[in-house]
Amino acid sequence: MARKGPKRSQKRLSATKAMHLLRKENTWTIRTLPGPHTRAASMPLGYVVRDMLGIAETLHEAKQVLHKGTVHVDGKPVKDCKRAVGLFDIVAVLAENKAYRVLFSRKGEFMLVEEKAGENRKLCRVMAKRAVKGGTVQITTNDGRSFREKKTDVNVGDTLLVSVPDQKVLQHFKMEKGNTVLFTGGRWVGSTAKIKGVVEATMGRPKLVTLENEQGEFQTVAKNVFVVGHGSPAINIKGEK
Repeated sequence: MARKGPKRSQKRLSATKAMHLLRKENTWTIRTLPGPHTRAASMPLGYVVRDMLGIAETLHEAKQVLHKGTVHVDGKPVKDCKRAVGLFDIVAVLAENKAYRVLFSRKGEFMLVEEKAGENRKLCRVMAKRAVKGGTVQITTNDGRSFREKKTDVNVGDTLLVSVPDQKVLQHFKMEKGNTVLFTGGRWVGSTAKIKGVVEATMGRPKLVTLENEQGEFQTVAKNVFVVGHGSPAINIKGEK
């Protein structure tokens, strides 16, 4: 008989490489549900509560903690242990008056960096831009957010600094010379560099970005970088207070 509906289980061996798992210690782990992030670029909230924050020892205890509504993601209470949590999301534990931001380590794995309580700003990369009814432009970001504007100079690949949960756009960072980027893929993942130039895509080649860091000047595909600010990052991305 054919399977009906999506899978409900997740083996550790096939889980996203961005999760730091002991893949041969147990067979199963929590499966991320479709949501604001893709499965490959996110981890389930139950894993964050149990394995990263350590405020629960088992999945059953993690569900009990979440059911109380004291764990917020981007300013909103979340009770589903399978809810996707990804890059730059803010996980707040109200019972401990602490907040954490999701970042990449230099190994390309998710890590949590403690933020000041009440932090409500995050960066969102523009993934799509299209005209909709009413003469407005709809902008979609990497974490599933959607914005509508009458007129905007925001383009795909740019970054918006947004306050959550009210979704107010505070700043706009274009992918252009002089801005700072964070690597989200490739050998430099987790580190930053300055944009020296942008080479537009052709039919046979993706968009390229020329960058400079302490090792010199080089190029990478645009999908490997995330614009994080003008001269310096707009938010804390290295755990510095």
